[in-house]
Amino acid sequence: MLKALLIPIFLVLSACSDHQSTQVITGSTMGTSYKVKTVGSGVSRSQIEQVLDQVNKTFSTWDKNSELFLLNQKPINQWVKVSNELFFVLDQSQKIYQQTQGYFDPGMGRLIDAWGFGVVKVEQKPSRAQVSELLPLSSIQYLQLSDGQVKKTRNIHINLSAIAKGFGVDQVASLLKRHQVENFLVEIGGEVITRGKQGERDWMLGIEQPNGDKPIAIVLNNQAIATSGNYRHYFVWEGVRYMHILTPSNGLPADTDLASVSVLDEQTMIADAYATAMMAMGSKKAMALAKRLNLSVVLILNQQHDFKVVKINP
Repeated sequence: MLKALLIPIFLVLSACSDHQSTQVITGSTMGTSYKVKTVGSGVSRSQIEQVLDQVNKTFSTWDKNSELFLLNQKPINQWVKVSNELFFVLDQSQKIYQQTQGYFDPGMGRLIDAWGFGVVKVEQKPSRAQVSELLPLSSIQYLQLSDGQVKKTRNIHINLSAIAKGFGVDQVASLLKRHQVENFLVEIGGEVITRGKQGERDWMLGIEQPNGDKPIAIVLNNQAIATSGNYRHYFVWEGVRYMHILTPSNGLPADTDLASVSVLDEQTMIADAYATAMMAMGSKKAMALAKRLNLSVVLILNQQHDFKVVKINP
């Protein structure tokens, strides 16, 4: 399942105390932008980009030399040794696939490409017959994992775009913690994690509202947040407007009552995956999932429901 272009999370950053130095490093990665803000101490741009380059080399869907791209070319029923990072993310993906009853499914790479949600854009959307043909080759349930190795039992293509940016955020955060940086914010494409404070204040962010109301204020206390939504980026198919997220059970664009979902968690990659799954499943199932897993979630319903805001476990 492809992570749609994320609703930008506007960073509301208060001024830090005068006696503390602040470092802000920005750049590009994974087809989007990144920002690393540290207070008091930090790391170099080269250290950050070394981490991000490794994430790209592992998870990129467009780099023909990336580990994931090469895995997708491997034949079925053959055990393949993979890196610890790729194995970890695939293992977490399978667990979230189970927890979300299949609504998070990064085994849908072939369908993602067919719809033009991947690297290569398509001039014409697939027919329902083409979707039905690809559906049996589009689920992570056909991937087996064991002792650092993986095996495809069907010729699926894996696309980890709905979790890799979050993993990248967590990797940069790990870099900062290894260098004893206590106060920081890391953001990639709207996925954010924070630690410590910004001077004397907590880190505060705002979730954009589609009706133009002021952003919903969120205070992050050593937490991550990821947001997925459909009101900035969408497409029209068969005369109906859809988001760039697929329903794994039928391979068709998701059509739910949600405009956006924001999930808070200790790990950005986990928040990233759940936000995508909840957008695909709609508000009723999303609320049930949040309550069952004790997730902190902010749901914004779509225009037909007056952009109602629902907070679970705030």
